[in-house]
Amino acid sequence: MHPRFHSPLPVRLALAAAALALVAGCGGGPASQASAPPPAYEVIFDGQNPDGSRMLYYARPEGGAPQVLGRGYLGTRPQARPDGLALVYASLPTETAPMQLMLVTDLSQPALRLSPPGVGEREGAWSPDGTRLAFHSQQDEPDGDIFVARLRDGALEGRTNLTPRQPGDPEISPDVTPAWSPDGTRLAFTSYRSGSPALWVMAADGTQARQLTPTSATHGDYFPTWSPDGQWIAFQRLSQDAARIGLLPADGGSPAFFDFDGRAYAPSWSPDGQWIAFSGLRDGETDIYLQAPHSPELRRIVRPGVDQGPSWMRRRTP
Repeated sequence: MHPRFHSPLPVRLALAAAALALVAGCGGGPASQASAPPPAYEVIFDGQNPDGSRMLYYARPEGGAPQVLGRGYLGTRPQARPDGLALVYASLPTETAPMQLMLVTDLSQPALRLSPPGVGEREGAWSPDGTRLAFHSQQDEPDGDIFVARLRDGALEGRTNLTPRQPGDPEISPDVTPAWSPDGTRLAFTSYRSGSPALWVMAADGTQARQLTPTSATHGDYFPTWSPDGQWIAFQRLSQDAARIGLLPADGGSPAFFDFDGRAYAPSWSPDGQWIAFSGLRDGETDIYLQAPHSPELRRIVRPGVDQGPSWMRRRTP
């Protein structure tokens, strides 16, 4: 059975896709006809190895076996810069060191550490212009906050806490999983500040924070990811007996959910709008799935072991 969205969302998504196609086709004339083809993208993710460690992999949406990314990086949740020429990921924790942000600018070379020694950091997200990173950091609070910093010469400069603890916040109130809006003016994230994990959105400087999904005693909302036109946010809703991928208007409203015969986690919208990648647990296997947001088409990327944390990377070769 193909997964699908509950109506009337497919119609609205089809209209949004048509609008995106119209915008992409505007311009006309000989100059636009001679322009380069649109970029293609690969899905990148972390996969479990036989020894239990996690390594970064990539796969093409059109098919083919997943391949080890670069020289083989042990870590989780890779995020590529929009130009495809750099990526960040989180190192695996050890008995003596927490997860930390790692930078790769040459896939034939080792990764460089971006995080201060001993500070736990993860969930790096590139700004649309590729100059800044938003990330979860435990620099100021054990629960962690959303930070932003500018990347320059292989180092993070001007580290700024966008979500410092406020009077009256719950005892446990982390802010996690930041995601930039396509125009770079806003960040969506998950916050526990209202008492349970819900989706929030704020300006890129940390002001104007507002709650998008309601506080609930039965579920939590995580891993927001924006559609390329900025009109939708896909996210993960986790409850005791279900894990689903939902779609929410970016300005708020009622979400609609995938019909997926299994548990679905951590969505990531492709930059070209063609797919939403997610980690799906079905029939005892956890693989990466690709769902077309405006049709029932579903693809599965099969690889032994537990695969999770998908995102997208601009393809460098045909």
